Amino acid sequence: MLNIQELKSKVKQINVEFAIERIIEAIRQYFDKTGASTGIIGISGGIDSSVTFALLVKALGKDRVKAVILPHEGLTPNEDVRDAENLANMFGVKPLVLEISDIASEIKASVHDAGIDLNRLAYGNVVARTRMIILYALANSMNGLVVGSGDKSELLLGYYTKYGDGGVDILPIGDLYKTQVRIVGKHLNLPENIVKKPSSPRLWPGQKAEEELGVDYETIDAILYALIELRKSIDKVLEIEGVNTELIKSILKRVFNAEHKRRFPFIPKLSPGMTIGIDWRIPRISSFI
Repeated sequence: MLNIQELKSKVKQINVEFAIERIIEAIRQYFDKTGASTGIIGISGGIDSSVTFALLVKALGKDRVKAVILPHEGLTPNEDVRDAENLANMFGVKPLVLEISDIASEIKASVHDAGIDLNRLAYGNVVARTRMIILYALANSMNGLVVGSGDKSELLLGYYTKYGDGGVDILPIGDLYKTQVRIVGKHLNLPENIVKKPSSPRLWPGQKAEEELGVDYETIDAILYALIELRKSIDKVLEIEGVNTELIKSILKRVFNAEHKRRFPFIPKLSPGMTIGIDWRIPRISSFI
């Protein structure tokens, strides 16, 4: 029978050097094949964007990376902005700081004028999508690609905004669990306060990821590891020793309910040929041209 402590230990057994080298090389190859010259990345002072930024600079060089800090008044702590600025400077990249409060608030006001009041979650998603609009505006103007910082835990849980921080061109750390990202961050000698900082999307005041999810990421990652890496059946995952069954169910429910975020938008199949998102198999990057 699976044990939660043993699973936590397995998650941490990562070949850090291999992971770093593989991600750096993958970034280089992707930019070479697409012909993009600049990596556009939003940095928040959190562990995911910091690790992604560090790997991006190592892959492309500081002159090909645009680090963008997009704070929202009342939502983004000053500490996060300082951490992001210090990190960018640490790697020799001059950050661009753009305040997004007015833009996001204008959207909220326009919707309000139409008779609809946005709740906390809806406005939080507006904030995330506002950030991505800006990042893509920069990418379009600089022959760039938007580099996302979502990790495997967040992608599986659906803990991100569709067409917000999920709307990107490449996800370098998308195959690393949150626990592993912190290990990589420590190996890269990132500032300790960033490596240990509690994760938060900062979509509303005081938001903390683990509080919202109801459990710490080490436990979440252990459960996900059993399901995804060990390919255990749902029944076996539900029997993991040392953790509440209802908690496991809540994690699995998040994974299944978030499937729509990980897929191309559904298209009803009509054609006898190939349908995009169903049986279309043309490679993402073709050497045909």
